[in-house]
Amino acid sequence: MNAKAMPRHRAVRQASASPVDPRREARSRRIVLGSLAAFALVVLAMNGFLITMAVKTWRGLAVDSPYERGLSYNQTLEQVRAQTALGWQVEVAFRASAPSEGKLDVTLRDKAGQPISGAELEVVLVRPTQAGSDFRAYLNGVGSGVYQAELAFPAAGVWDAYLAARAGEDSYQRRERLLVR
Repeated sequence: MNAKAMPRHRAVRQASASPVDPRREARSRRIVLGSLAAFALVVLAMNGFLITMAVKTWRGLAVDSPYERGLSYNQTLEQVRAQTALGWQVEVAFRASAPSEGKLDVTLRDKAGQPISGAELEVVLVRPTQAGSDFRAYLNGVGSGVYQAELAFPAAGVWDAYLAARAGEDSYQRRERLLVR
C-alpha cells in the first residue's frame, strides 16, 4: 500500500473531566441574576424620572380647550369665507420711536379701495417666545381710514399682533409679525 493512501491516525486527547464545584456555579448564577436585576432597576428608575419630568414640564396641549376649538372649526371657516367676501384691504405698519416703543398704523379700505371710517380696531400683542408679556391696545381713527396707537412694549424682540376690526356688522381679523428693537 501506498503511504499516502493510508489513513493517518492521530491520538485524540480526551479532556479530563473535572468535577464541577456546585458552590462556584451557584455564585456565578447569582452574579448574572444580580447584574440583570440591577440593570432592570436602573432602566426602570430612569424611565420613571423621564416620565415625571415630561408630565411636570409640558401638558401636551398646543392650545387651551382644544375640544371646543375643534367644534368651532366650521364656524371659523365660515368667518374666513365672509372676510374674504368683504375684500377689505388692510395695511399694517409699525414705526419705532424709542427703544421698545413705537406707533402702530393700520389703514382700512373696502373692496373698491375707499377708506373705511368709524371702525373699532383692537390689537392683542403676544410675545411668541415668552408667556406673560401679552397686552391689548385700541387704535384711534385719525381720518381717511387710518387708525393709530402708541405702543410701549415690555421687551424688545419679535411680537405677534392679532388685529380685530369691526365696522357695523362686518369684521376682519389678521395676524401680523412685528420686530421691536
